[in-house]
Amino acid sequence: HMGLNSADVFAAANTKWNFIDFKPGLVGGHCIGVDPYYLAHAAREMGHEPEVILAGRRINDGMATFAANRISRELEQLSGGNSPRRVLVLGLTFKENVPDLRNSKAADLIAALEELGHTVDVHDEMADPARASREYGIDLLNELPGHEDYDCVVGAVSHAGYCAFDDERLAGLLRPGGVVADIKGIWRHIDLGKDYRRWEL
Repeated sequence: HMGLNSADVFAAANTKWNFIDFKPGLVGGHCIGVDPYYLAHAAREMGHEPEVILAGRRINDGMATFAANRISRELEQLSGGNSPRRVLVLGLTFKENVPDLRNSKAADLIAALEELGHTVDVHDEMADPARASREYGIDLLNELPGHEDYDCVVGAVSHAGYCAFDDERLAGLLRPGGVVADIKGIWRHIDLGKDYRRWEL
């Protein structure tokens, strides 16, 4: 609501000696996404309402829908208005540089984008395609396209291969003037110029 970039806020906070460098994103997996509910259940059995724990879970559980809506709003600014768009999502695993797909919030993001009417292709350099299809009904691209004209590229998971993109590699996936949705801030070092739209969480 204040128009602040979260990466800038965390960079400022990181100038303090006691700052713990957490970063916002799509928090899934089998630990943070699940275990707080065990503690919340135990607290309630003892007559305590764990409001802070549950507030954190509500925010994390709603992040995929929030991101999808923000990405869709950016896409509406392109020529053609709010017509359905072609979106490439990079990353499906629950965190970077692992093949683990359990409780993937990237999968929730993909589903939310599809519900908004967009056509979504998905690539993940770590995930097992058969398991992605079995668990989420998502058919991963066999290879990352060399050159495409997607309306939007979403950096959902910060795998090393995606972090290594340069401006030419990223721009090669986009139509002129397309949207870069950099959820984890992995492409902040890339400047595609004012003709492209950018959004970061």
